[in-house]
Amino acid sequence: MRLVSCLLLVVCALSGLAQELPRRGTLGAGLRAVPADTATKHSLKPQSAAEFVLPAAGKMPGDIKSGDILIEIAGKPFASFAEMNEMLRQVPAGTLLNLTVLANGQREQRQVKFIEKPRDIGPNYGMIYDHVVSSGNRIRTFVSKPKAEGKRPVMFWIQGIGASSTDTPLTSQSVVSQILKSFSDDGWVTVRVEKTGTGDSEGGPAMQVGFDEEVDIYRQTLKTLDKYPFIDRSRVYIFGHSMGGCHAPIVASEFPVKGIISYGTVSDSWLEWHIKAARTQSLLGGEDPAVVDKHVRQTVKFYNALYTEKKSIPQIRELYPDLAEYIKQSAPSDDMLSTRSVKYMREVNEVNFGHFWQIVGDARVLALFGENDFVAQEGDQSQIPGFVNRKKVRAASYVVVKESDHGFAKTSSMADSLAKWGKPGTEFNPEIIRIMKEWIASVEKGS
Repeated sequence: MRLVSCLLLVVCALSGLAQELPRRGTLGAGLRAVPADTATKHSLKPQSAAEFVLPAAGKMPGDIKSGDILIEIAGKPFASFAEMNEMLRQVPAGTLLNLTVLANGQREQRQVKFIEKPRDIGPNYGMIYDHVVSSGNRIRTFVSKPKAEGKRPVMFWIQGIGASSTDTPLTSQSVVSQILKSFSDDGWVTVRVEKTGTGDSEGGPAMQVGFDEEVDIYRQTLKTLDKYPFIDRSRVYIFGHSMGGCHAPIVASEFPVKGIISYGTVSDSWLEWHIKAARTQSLLGGEDPAVVDKHVRQTVKFYNALYTEKKSIPQIRELYPDLAEYIKQSAPSDDMLSTRSVKYMREVNEVNFGHFWQIVGDARVLALFGENDFVAQEGDQSQIPGFVNRKKVRAASYVVVKESDHGFAKTSSMADSLAKWGKPGTEFNPEIIRIMKEWIASVEKGS
């Protein structure tokens, strides 16, 4: 009887995973960090409040006004944007949600209907909202199907390190949408997948998910492309942006692809990136070289202890009192670094990326570096063809994208990119699209 009960539980669990993954809800408006002067004026702690901004549709939900500041959701405050997003993710579509806002400095209550996220409807494609199962969670995939008949080539986009949603219409002005739409317009299938705990996807919290677990969502997505009858499985290309370029050779070593394009990635150890980036970015920011040298030595000591010696952050704090301020700046909590969890970063550091670039089979490889990219290291990009070509001569090449930075913005220098980083109004540099399509054309011709 116990065996029958266990089998029934397994069947029920598998049935749940097979069911369509529902769309989550949205407030119907954008949220962004509160400007520093406004936060100071209202004594708001960083990330404990978010400012409403006018959505693309041009209409704010309910009685919300652009500039209102969200401070509580259903009567509960939040300490970080990650916590705010997780609270909103748990609200079913159709719910009347009570929000506490600061409106002109006054604490007021607003009620907003949480609506289902809109679906992407394009002029020459249909968007399939599907899912893959990874680590027992249903993970949202977005597959754009061109209206053109026959089997079509695929551009599979793998995003960078941020635990953010990829749920944006191809017609939006996001740089990812602009790149993918250019391929969709040419009759290509485009594929994206959310990260665990983001958007519609189950699991999370997203920031706590490890690198190895994240690799599996791309593995499962690539593995399931065979089920779509309109996909030409022999013409699948992967684009790996930043950390996505770390995932790409791993999954391509397991499931053959026609080509891999990496941009601004890491191919040395993650520890080496920390050390090199600490010096180049600090000098670029105008810091005194003597101070920079001290900072780099602290970087070496901290990350070597964390990654190589596997010491916990509390242990490092106790062992090296001189690192107290450095740790405060680099680790917001004892299990988190500034971008992702300690677990995630340790797993990244364990990967021998050079090894995976050597075992991508017959895939052709294009390693790209934006000449004004101050986040990545050029040497990490330029050495990738050397890894690949050791196994298959002339299978990989390296190209510098002129006037482009890590986020594909058109910039005049690394200093210009640093000054514009994270600010609205940056101009997308379409040069990357030209380079990608020119390279793909040569691959398709077999040259």
